[in-house]
Amino acid sequence: MRSSGQTKHDDRGAPVVVAAELSIVIPCLNAATCLPRQLDALAAQRWDRRWEVIVADNGSTDATAAVARTYIDRVPNLRVVDASARRCRQHACNAGARAAAAAIAFVDADDEVAPGYVAAIGDALAVHPIVAASIDHVSLNDGWTRESASGAQARALQDGFGFLPFGSGGTLGVRADVFDALDGFADDMHYAEDIDFCWRAQLAGLPIHFVPGAQLRYRYRPGIRSMYRQHRNFGRASALLYRTYRSHGMPRRDTRTCTREWLMIGKGAVALRSRADVARWSRRVGRCVGRLQGSAHYRVWYP
Repeated sequence: MRSSGQTKHDDRGAPVVVAAELSIVIPCLNAATCLPRQLDALAAQRWDRRWEVIVADNGSTDATAAVARTYIDRVPNLRVVDASARRCRQHACNAGARAAAAAIAFVDADDEVAPGYVAAIGDALAVHPIVAASIDHVSLNDGWTRESASGAQARALQDGFGFLPFGSGGTLGVRADVFDALDGFADDMHYAEDIDFCWRAQLAGLPIHFVPGAQLRYRYRPGIRSMYRQHRNFGRASALLYRTYRSHGMPRRDTRTCTREWLMIGKGAVALRSRADVARWSRRVGRCVGRLQGSAHYRVWYP
């Protein structure tokens, strides 16, 4: 059941429900070490309307919930909700959204909202049903991770499939009634539940509005292997996206493009000069391998 707000009392002691206008939902799984930085950033936010923070604990085995509760007196109306029934990001987001108020903004525990984020995203959601913040790829990364940054969604929505634009999941904001009408994030989507959500919304006639004034500082994976796994999983999910949306006009990758990309991977392997080069190369390899795995798993050709 959706939350209607928090209960206060009037001068006579009678309960009065004061509804939050915006809920910041943070899906968390074993995020005890990185969550404090995000919560510190949220504690510094100011907005002239009522808002809250919901930490959706996805079955953490570390001190995530305990760490979150230490911020109850510092972060506006912070709550921790149990989102452990199924261990995956989309379930945690959906569980957090069910406890949320009139509008929802999703942010990840290992990222950080920039100053002015809450006000910008909250004001945008008062006008638009679905919004996406901009991504800062620099502030939380240094050295080779910063050098390998892609710059995606820094100035506009992403559009890497030749189909419909989309926003990254940790940047999305949506009105609660719209989120409910779209049935939230799909349970069968992994690493692309955000893209699937954005596409379902647009096919239902709801555009995604980009909000440059709301900035999310994105943290890259700390190692080459973790980057590779992330992009391999994303590649696998791309095949499922194609199987789902080809009837709506999503184009299949043509053989010439695929061949050219594998040739670039081969040539790139002998031209790696820095760790940043290796990071960019490993992400490309991961996506290509993932698409082949996804094609086999989902029985659809999307190489």
